[in-house]
Amino acid sequence: MNGALDHSDQPDPDAIKMFVGQIPRSWSEKELKELFEPYGAVYQINVLRDRSQNPPQSKGCCFVTFYTRKAALEAQNALHNIKTLPGMHHPIQMKPADSEKSNAVEDRKLFIGMVSKKCNENDIRVMFSPFGQIEECRILRGPDGLSRGCAFVTFSTRAMAQNAIKAMHQSQTMEGCSSPIVVKFADTQKDKEQRRLQQQLAQQMQQLNTATWGNLTGLGGLTPQYLALLQQATSSSNLGAFSGIQQMAVAASTANSTAGAAMNSLTSLGTLQGLAGATVGLNNINALAGMAALNGGLGATGLTNGTAGTMDALTQAYSGIQQYAAAALPTLYSQSLLQQQSAAGSQKEGPEGANLFIYHLPQEFGDQDILQMFMPFGNVISAKVFIDKQTNLSKCFGFVSYDNPVSAQAAIQAMNGFQIGMKRLKVQLKRSKNDSKPY
Repeated sequence: MNGALDHSDQPDPDAIKMFVGQIPRSWSEKELKELFEPYGAVYQINVLRDRSQNPPQSKGCCFVTFYTRKAALEAQNALHNIKTLPGMHHPIQMKPADSEKSNAVEDRKLFIGMVSKKCNENDIRVMFSPFGQIEECRILRGPDGLSRGCAFVTFSTRAMAQNAIKAMHQSQTMEGCSSPIVVKFADTQKDKEQRRLQQQLAQQMQQLNTATWGNLTGLGGLTPQYLALLQQATSSSNLGAFSGIQQMAVAASTANSTAGAAMNSLTSLGTLQGLAGATVGLNNINALAGMAALNGGLGATGLTNGTAGTMDALTQAYSGIQQYAAAALPTLYSQSLLQQQSAAGSQKEGPEGANLFIYHLPQEFGDQDILQMFMPFGNVISAKVFIDKQTNLSKCFGFVSYDNPVSAQAAIQAMNGFQIGMKRLKVQLKRSKNDSKPY
């Protein structure tokens, strides 16, 4: 074995094969044995060599296996990142070899579901022992000591566990069970952590969604006259009806700010019902303009006769409609925007002060996730998560543009520091083109 030191007897079953780096290329197994033997008897040393050289040259690393686990751990404690060998610039690196990790308990542990509650540990052992040596068998029990109808079985190798899955999964329906037995690898710690993060994320997105619709909570106090006027306005584009709504909303807002906010929201939603998905034609301009006036776009004085005033109202109202369309039909809206974004081929930017950088995004977040998260604050014109071209994985930061700076500020206020799982988002304005460009 190219100078490897071997013994005829075998090491302990729990012995660990260790990888050792930062050793002189001139050292052979003989010098390494002298280095390691003070910590315990050595079973095997194998220097990694470059076979393309003639004769093969050491790569400056090796594998060592002690007879006992205790000796390996003592050697690691004494040498790893502590002792620097002659001619080397860095201390020895010593850790369990990758092959050792592959035999970790979590890779050999099975979850058994749909088990008869009459079964005990011995019954499960008998059922699974044909596939190999079982290290541990445990039935999950409640506080009362009764079986919960599931168990964990740990085999001594992963291959045994895989054979058990192939043979036993859904092979029979046990007494008192509604479906066949489930046999699969038990969740690892990483699986559990990932599921916990997904649950947290779903919960926080739900809270965010609730906050988006929070302005509609005062609808119970709306009068029938208000609803009738709203219906008339949205169906006929009647500006007079909107004027009536505006007066009622202003009065209600003075008396009750919550109801007033709810009325503003419902009015936008009512117009959305009449206009969403349709081309905005001349017949709708008065309705849209009245909508903007109601939402405070033109103040209590109402519309001016000038074209500029009407178009400003139209712009504000249409932006509001898109925002409520996003809230009411998030999937449809986001798919449409992402398709437009993809067709454009380049990152679309909003006006100065309306473009945001978002840092510390979860690795699994894509364009649609970031879009849906930032839609509640205004009309999003583009949303992009940056992808590493080499790995095709997210770089965990992204870019969102609104059509106005007010929405961007609202998003910063609400989302900067927002926690998703173990991460807190960092949301800030993108620097203007005139500034230095650290990005």
